[in-house]
Amino acid sequence: MPKKIKPQEWVPWELRRINPDIFYFKEDPQIPSSPLPLLVYRGFFDKEYDACEDWLIKKFRSNKWFPSPALGAFNFTHYYINTHIVLGVCAGEAQWQLGGTLGIITVLEKGDVMVIPAGVALRHLGSGTDLNLAGACSVNVSPELQRRQSGNRVHANRSIANIPTPDNDPILGPGAGLLTIWQPVDSCSR
Repeated sequence: MPKKIKPQEWVPWELRRINPDIFYFKEDPQIPSSPLPLLVYRGFFDKEYDACEDWLIKKFRSNKWFPSPALGAFNFTHYYINTHIVLGVCAGEAQWQLGGTLGIITVLEKGDVMVIPAGVALRHLGSGTDLNLAGACSVNVSPELQRRQSGNRVHANRSIANIPTPDNDPILGPGAGLLTIWQPVDSCSR
């Protein structure tokens, strides 16, 4: 049973913006996962801010991430094998299962941004009708989604190992965020 995680309410808002929640997940027989952690920036913009989708898309582009309408909230366990992705919540809130069945369950709300390494599983568990997400890929590709227990794991592992580390954090830009947290990984460790 996944562990339920709530946003850490005691962390000052200013620090939540630049210091993400960090989650590591283990590989399991159905999900390759990643040695890189999933990052959640909580409350990155104020809930009253109305232009968040436009702001996020511009921010992703300016940091050399590639907006993709193919990314969204899917109610089945899946992961991507040819790109890291970022999802920002522009409206509403949603409950997510991250890291597969052995992972965690958390709620993301308007203003939260999640950076998901290739191979890390996610599943949308539910939300209101007002949920609106903006998503982008770390490389300019059509995101290749794999369902749990589907596809060739050898192909998935090779594909994931060949994804370059992004030049910029999708929100904080060069020299910050994931660049200080994600370290180059030896592909032989897979």
